[in-house]
Amino acid sequence: MLPSYGVVIGQSGSYSTEQGKWMHVVMNVEAAGVKYQAAVDVNEPNGLFQYQILNGLDHTLFAVDSKLKDGWHTLKSNASSGAMDYARSPILTKALKPTWINVTGNEAGEALVALLKSSTKVYVFGAPYTTGKGVHDIHCNQGDPPGQFRALDGIWQDGCVFILRSDGSLSAYLGKFSTQTLKTDGNGLPD
Repeated sequence: MLPSYGVVIGQSGSYSTEQGKWMHVVMNVEAAGVKYQAAVDVNEPNGLFQYQILNGLDHTLFAVDSKLKDGWHTLKSNASSGAMDYARSPILTKALKPTWINVTGNEAGEALVALLKSSTKVYVFGAPYTTGKGVHDIHCNQGDPPGQFRALDGIWQDGCVFILRSDGSLSAYLGKFSTQTLKTDGNGLPD
């Protein structure tokens, strides 16, 4: 499991695409006078990254407490906390398409930036930075094959970005590595 998990809520500020070991869209989130950085995965070195953009999501299924103020909120990894799970969250399972889009370049980053341009509020789910104010592991965090990331697998701890627009519509960006499966057991391990 991830050591910690939660959501930062605020307004999208500046953003850039950065190529490190993995490609990220690094976005700044303004939350009650505090700047948070969010490193959203959009590709990986072997080109084995996939994403989906979900539009027209049902607000009644968005489990984040509407009373939460802008800023960072730690969430328990369970169905009632507002945490996200690609395989279990009703707001996602009702909208997920059967086929993910395979990334060959920066298509996922461009799709995310297009969403951010029309946002009035963002909800960024993932793991907090160990130092500084920021969020990472903004991708699926379950269903890994044996290897270095399996120890981080768990349920109700997936990273994603939700975008609220001025017209009230709700969209989401979801990313995962093509080696991950959403057919997982109660521990987030491949079933």
